[in-house]
Amino acid sequence: MSPYSREDPLLMIPGPTPLSPGVRAALAAPLRSHGSAENAASLARIRSGLRRLAGMSSADVFVLPGSGTLAMEAAVVNHVRGGERVVIVNHGYFADRFVDICAIHGLDVDDVHAQWGHRASLDEVRAVVERGAPPALVIVTHVDTSTGVRADVAGVAAVARDAGAVVLLDGVCSTGGMREDLDDLGVDLLVTAPQKALAAPPGLALVLCSPRARERRQVLRAPAAYYLDLSRWEAPMTSTAYFATHATSLIRALDASVAEIFSEGLDERFRRHHEVAELAREGFRELHFTPLTEEAALAPTLSVLAPPTGVDEARLRQDLLADGVLVAPGIGAFAGMAIRVGHMGAAGRAEVMLVLDAVRRATARQTAA
Repeated sequence: MSPYSREDPLLMIPGPTPLSPGVRAALAAPLRSHGSAENAASLARIRSGLRRLAGMSSADVFVLPGSGTLAMEAAVVNHVRGGERVVIVNHGYFADRFVDICAIHGLDVDDVHAQWGHRASLDEVRAVVERGAPPALVIVTHVDTSTGVRADVAGVAAVARDAGAVVLLDGVCSTGGMREDLDDLGVDLLVTAPQKALAAPPGLALVLCSPRARERRQVLRAPAAYYLDLSRWEAPMTSTAYFATHATSLIRALDASVAEIFSEGLDERFRRHHEVAELAREGFRELHFTPLTEEAALAPTLSVLAPPTGVDEARLRQDLLADGVLVAPGIGAFAGMAIRVGHMGAAGRAEVMLVLDAVRRATARQTAA
């Protein structure tokens, strides 16, 4: 990539992530109609690509204007009803968001809350799932962007399936950057968004529903929602039928990004994400940064790191921005004590080396003062 200035920083936050030249060109293309055959063709390619990428061969795929949070709420309101029990395997800030969403909709929520930076114990998950009425839904975040924790999806899904629950996976910080194979894992619902490992602009909510989830949705009464009622979006996903206006430029950009993902090849893409993550972590170890995520739960898409003694994280981020690099602060329990560095999507070795060089300069200035 070309050098970055303060006005155009290198985005090494955990989303939005840098866009490739091809995706930027697609985003800048002339506006097209939301009812056009071209837009419908883009949606068809995106839906097919997301099925392959997530390993959900027969999934219904919904591409809605909105954020990942909208996808989270849509998945909940279409597949459970007030009073039903939901178990949330909580690895950080975005699981807390699911707790809030479920509570607002009158669900009976049990929260298996892990220590920040650590995975929840499967024994504890099983104990909570088996306590009381069988849950209708078990929710887990594949990679929580606040803690960097990568969940044991296979283990959680097995526990949930044994109890007869539908399994909902939050893939916002994983899909496109790590292998998921969700049919094999027993996941019924995937929610994700384009602005992280999918390397496309923010503004779309992506929901994938397995046949098992579809069957549950069909036997439930209609949700107390209008825009979020997925049945209203079924025809617009497969034709030029109108329900609400598609985000046509964002769809065109995501179409381009999905094509680039398969041009790179899934094996190569996932290998690259793991290699880039190792390069980043080795570099930060040499600079005496400490991962706040337990070793067994490290994800290939981001790192959550405590600066060395004597380095103030807020000043560090300011100095990095002045050097053309943007990293994110810690949030939740890690606020004020960590930086979060994204290494996913289109970012590769060159971008990681730019970050490490900038961090080396910034920390040297602080420790020399």
